[in-house]
Amino acid sequence: MDPSTSQTPSPPTAVVEPRFLDAVETLPRPQLRALQEQRLLRMLRYAYERSALLRNNWQAAGVRPDDIRSIDDFKRLAPFTDKDQIRAFRDEHDDPFGGLLCIPPEEISFIASSSGTTGDPTLFTWRWGSSDGMDPQCPGIEAGTSNFWPNTPRDLWQMGVRAGDYVVLLANRIRGPVFRVLERLGTIPILLSYHPDDTHAFVEMSRRYRPAVLFTASNPFIYQLELLERDHGVDMREVFTSYKAVMFAGEPMGPRNRRLLEGWGLIGRIYNQTAFGDIAVAHECREHEGMHAHEDFALVELVDPQTGALIEGDGVGELCVTSLINDVDPLIRYRSGDMIRLTTEPCACGRSSARFWTVGRSGDEVVVDGRTVLPMDVWAAVENVDDTSAGLFQVIRTGRHMPALRMRVGYGGTPDLAAVQAQLVESVQRAVGLIAEIELVPYSELLKIGPRNKIPRTAKQ
Repeated sequence: MDPSTSQTPSPPTAVVEPRFLDAVETLPRPQLRALQEQRLLRMLRYAYERSALLRNNWQAAGVRPDDIRSIDDFKRLAPFTDKDQIRAFRDEHDDPFGGLLCIPPEEISFIASSSGTTGDPTLFTWRWGSSDGMDPQCPGIEAGTSNFWPNTPRDLWQMGVRAGDYVVLLANRIRGPVFRVLERLGTIPILLSYHPDDTHAFVEMSRRYRPAVLFTASNPFIYQLELLERDHGVDMREVFTSYKAVMFAGEPMGPRNRRLLEGWGLIGRIYNQTAFGDIAVAHECREHEGMHAHEDFALVELVDPQTGALIEGDGVGELCVTSLINDVDPLIRYRSGDMIRLTTEPCACGRSSARFWTVGRSGDEVVVDGRTVLPMDVWAAVENVDDTSAGLFQVIRTGRHMPALRMRVGYGGTPDLAAVQAQLVESVQRAVGLIAEIELVPYSELLKIGPRNKIPRTAKQ
């Protein structure tokens, strides 16, 4: 039977089968810390010998791996690394890997990159078929197999993904490694892009193959689907009938888009994905109570973005991560620039590792009249105006302290721009108590900025 003419399946159930967790995912935190310490000490010796950037930084700080015998020593002595240092080392030494690579280049299996929305993209690499003996267990994958982003198979498993499922893969710069993860799980990837033309293909493939997962949706992609629904009468609820999980990434999801997806029948099946300090990606579980930081392969710290001082315990700060199992290009004490809210309270799903919620980027903050404003603070205010409801906007940031809140906001159609601007000023004022200076531009102009799955949420002009 032609799958495109087969009967529409019933929506997937919330619980596909009993949940599976690797033993390490439920370790009591004292045991988890002991495992982290063992892996950390081993990683520091390995990376110091092989990573030119780390060795330069540590020698400048007068620190050697032998000085560190515990996690507490590490937090007290180890210097930080950030993306600007990696870029500077890359340019100064003509090293495309920024001094991070710990293996011969000919052993690399793939090269991917960051999106570059906060500056020129940085590279990360991996190799297949090798193992240092510390590879985490992953459900559905043979023990002892080297896995890129080992948390992703765990998280997909929790979402209900199983061998034989079709998965729509939109990821652009990380398509290769994600494809390999999906292949290892026994799923069948359907490769599409974020180009507006591919939204038609997405509808066709969803109806024909009834995929289980979309990896990953974005605000511009959802906007294009909304246009298909509005202009061509496509029943998006029917299109998404088979999906166990729609993963959302690239930037935070605004409240309007969440309501839209839920209206398409995806209540409980929307999973946020975010960067885990550039060493992996992190996802929500079925409880939808924060992104899981799998701490058996990364040490997590919170840092005050202004002073660089550590923030002890749970709270809000800049995410800092250290690779514990990556023998290719490990990041050690890497300040991500991502502002997060962190908790180490156990999740109802059974995992004992930390969870976090993205608050914004440390470099996105502006202070106007003593008020701190991040893009998330005005997101709903933009979406609440009909002609700007796609939520495409930028905060103009020429420095941390600004004399006024300035914004560039996208609009659709041919509305009365003076009326739209007045509505936006009122909506933003209700949200943050500031009268904004707003420049209106067509959606099409904003969508030209940055990669197709997102736009930079701050701009210098």
